[in-house]
Amino acid sequence: MSPFAEKRFNVWFILVIATTVAFIANGIRLSYGVFTIPLEEAFSLTRSQAVLPYALSMIVGGVAQPFAGILMDARGPRRAIVISVVLLALGFIAAALAQNLWQLTLGYGLLTGVASSGLAVTAFSLLITRWFKQQRGRALGLAIAGIPLGILVFSPLTAILISSFGWQDTFLILAAVILLVVFPISWFFVREPDETGNVATKMSTKGLFFNKEVWQAIKAKPYWILIVKYFGCGFSAVLISGHLPAIALEHGFSAQQGATALGLLGAGGAVGVVLGGWASDHIGRYKTLVISYLTRALGLFLLAFFVQDLASFYVFSLIAGIPVLLSVSVTHLIIYDIFGAGIAGRMMGLTFLVHQVGAMIGPYFGGWIFELNGSYMLALVIGGVTLLISAFWGWRLQNVAQRYISTRVSS
Repeated sequence: MSPFAEKRFNVWFILVIATTVAFIANGIRLSYGVFTIPLEEAFSLTRSQAVLPYALSMIVGGVAQPFAGILMDARGPRRAIVISVVLLALGFIAAALAQNLWQLTLGYGLLTGVASSGLAVTAFSLLITRWFKQQRGRALGLAIAGIPLGILVFSPLTAILISSFGWQDTFLILAAVILLVVFPISWFFVREPDETGNVATKMSTKGLFFNKEVWQAIKAKPYWILIVKYFGCGFSAVLISGHLPAIALEHGFSAQQGATALGLLGAGGAVGVVLGGWASDHIGRYKTLVISYLTRALGLFLLAFFVQDLASFYVFSLIAGIPVLLSVSVTHLIIYDIFGAGIAGRMMGLTFLVHQVGAMIGPYFGGWIFELNGSYMLALVIGGVTLLISAFWGWRLQNVAQRYISTRVSS
């Protein structure tokens, strides 16, 4: 029996714990862009090669996401979170020990990629929706805010560590933080409602991954709209996060200023996801989703054409970052609403897989464009255009989803 079986955890305590885990683990995981230039110099790489480990981690995370969804549907997200924390630390240790590009790519890419499947928005979405019966959008927004706030803190901190200790020791220091801080918090305090005497949302444990319910959801039109718009979301998000410190160098700013801009990208995400959680509860999830994509597109166009000085670079990075995780968190709430609690984890995983395909292509594409033109302008424009396309499909999704939900409920 769980030692927590006779205790009733307050839902707000669980929210604080979830936010803390998201803050540290994802803040460290998503600060890879700060390593791009040091790795490029250490291994004599091209720009696209330097982001290859990050790109691989994105697609591996996408492939692992549906399988993590099976575990989360059947057992809840706690196990996935704890296992992922350990794998994340191992991935950073592997990166520190790498002697060439392929060791770095496989060690970092595979381990942190699998880890991301249990530390991304899906796990926290399911944890929060199981604990909160009301105000889910607001609660999820607060929990997910930990991710961009982590980027705000750990991006400049990572840059300082690299300048002081070198990139290899920095990987090891961050791995130690994960094992000594995040793992104990996850192990002792991330809990399911049914472990603590609270009433849990009933989750489906019937059948294999592709049971009848999942097959019907995959064949439905809302799923296909979701994956089309989600591709552009992932493509643009990781294009910018993987290259923003390098974009700073293109404009004549320092590596530390580039890391600060990446942190501001995260700060914008924290503001956006909290405001977006409130907005999704008040003006609706679909309107919030469309606004988020349009704002992100604006930020990329501003970075492409209107950077004049460091202040404008910081402001435009902030604008580009405000809606990034809002787009993901609102999408997960929409998936939960459309497909129901029983298969929510699997459907989040299957849609997020396509998001991660875009996330894999984005950073490599950005590096390739830079190598061709010596500039990131075209890559930023293409990223903005993909977000406009995602906004269109987000707008189309509402009516299609409502028809599907009415059909599913009536049947």
